Amino acid sequence: MIYVVKVTANQERVVAEMICREAIARRNEYLKESKEVYSILYTTGLKGYILVEADNPGTVEDLARGISKTKGLLLKKKGDLSSAGTISIEELEKTLMPTPVVKEINKEDLVELIAGPFKGEKARVAKINQDKNEVTVELIEAAVPIPVIVRGEDIKILEKGGERE
Repeated sequence: MIYVVKVTANQERVVAEMICREAIARRNEYLKESKEVYSILYTTGLKGYILVEADNPGTVEDLARGISKTKGLLLKKKGDLSSAGTISIEELEKTLMPTPVVKEINKEDLVELIAGPFKGEKARVAKINQDKNEVTVELIEAAVPIPVIVRGEDIKILEKGGERE
């Protein structure tokens, strides 16, 4: 199983290394009764969390308990210990390899710009360039339609309204 451990933001690497060292030390110390930790993963896409593949949640909790900057296992539902901190491979794939927004956008969709100089402005999609992950939009509140090229991750879809380009 893969367990999600909450950690202090921007300390993911440090905590992952400390858990790794602790797991190796325990493995050598208790070789006969070894509780297995198979892998530890931290990534910039998961701020405040690290992933630990282990035999059971108790193993991960024991390791995390002795390490500063950890906040325990992530619970999907408050008080639900049956799925204590687990994440499925499918959820993990979605998290680590998200679908680019450009693939979900159609011409004439209403979008909001969430970054850049026009942040907060609403616009209509005029053109989509999937190869470059860029979208050309026209600002709605402008007196004259102004085409603006933005990155796919800098927009949020508000309303579907068009056909695929």
